[in-house]
Amino acid sequence: METLRQSLGDKSLLSRSLERSDLEEAYVRLRELKSEDIQTILISLFEDRAKDIEPKDLLRQATGSRFLDPSPVSQRELISFNGVAIDVLPENFEAIQLSPLGPLGTNAVLCGLSQKTVIATSRCNEVISDASPILAIEYAKRRRKNQKGQINFFTSERVVRAQNFDVKGFTSHFQALFLFSADKFEGRWELIERMLEEHIGYYLRLIYELSVKDKYSVKKVTVSLSNLMILEVLISKYKIDRKKLMTNTQTVGFDVFKDYDIKFPNKLKTTETDGLESLTQNHLEAIGIKKPFGFLLRNCTTMIGRLVIKYPSVNFDFDFSRIAGIGYYDDLCFKITAENEDGELYPLADGGFTDWTRQLVQSEKEICISSGFGAELFINKFKKK
Repeated sequence: METLRQSLGDKSLLSRSLERSDLEEAYVRLRELKSEDIQTILISLFEDRAKDIEPKDLLRQATGSRFLDPSPVSQRELISFNGVAIDVLPENFEAIQLSPLGPLGTNAVLCGLSQKTVIATSRCNEVISDASPILAIEYAKRRRKNQKGQINFFTSERVVRAQNFDVKGFTSHFQALFLFSADKFEGRWELIERMLEEHIGYYLRLIYELSVKDKYSVKKVTVSLSNLMILEVLISKYKIDRKKLMTNTQTVGFDVFKDYDIKFPNKLKTTETDGLESLTQNHLEAIGIKKPFGFLLRNCTTMIGRLVIKYPSVNFDFDFSRIAGIGYYDDLCFKITAENEDGELYPLADGGFTDWTRQLVQSEKEICISSGFGAELFINKFKKK
């Protein structure tokens, strides 16, 4: 019978740790315990470990951990930023203060992310790494209490990401804004467009209000809209390696169409109507993406027209080759990017539709959209010098 270490492989960190400690059997037995029993054991274990810690050890821990460094942004700046964020928040959004902890497995179960990307606690919870699925859980709790109609949440939350980011401006813990909207769908297609417009419109207004205060310099704001079902179709049709694709989510210049010789533009400005008509006639049927392409245009074109009138300096485009968010978002999603005064391009906001409320409420009639804005990134990188 294959042992645990053999199934994990020789290169697994867990495998090597079990080999050094000779605790493979104990690990297997612990894994089979109920959560409350594991919690009791972990609490006692950490209590015993804490007894051996001296003040000098605390300083050593605080000095050597990327999780324990303070934010590069002052609290004055964060409070001021949050004040503007609340001031421009639509009245139909409830500003909610979340607990810094969520149920163990939230990101793994709802978002399909590795549990290794979050920090679990000794009491079988996890430190919030993404407030969006926590807001989905709060929505499900409200639905259980028979609250009717569309529910909209806003929160400003400090989140912790366990993975070590190799992206300029990204840190292990940071302050971010989150919006969440959900309702029963029941065939009301205008609901999709309205939710999308409310989220994008809020972030554009926030950026505008922060810019006119003459404290921040924001240039070349771009809203990119995508339908990840386009990529899902291409993965199936062209036998694209999903794992290889996912490794390039942050690779500058990566173009799935070019790399797999698919005759299709990766991006197109929404003002290029001739290009859109040409794609509809000549490419969509052959590539197999007519339905998701049409879904993208149907739910976004009119909305973009309204937003362009309000924010004429903002650029809008369709990003057909977006990879980031696949497996996280279901279909329609957006990204807002901008340049600072040094010409550096940064992602500011990101959002899209998910199936979380369908999972939680166990109803196919549920629809929800979540989004986030990098508050700390914005303050740190777009402040005027």
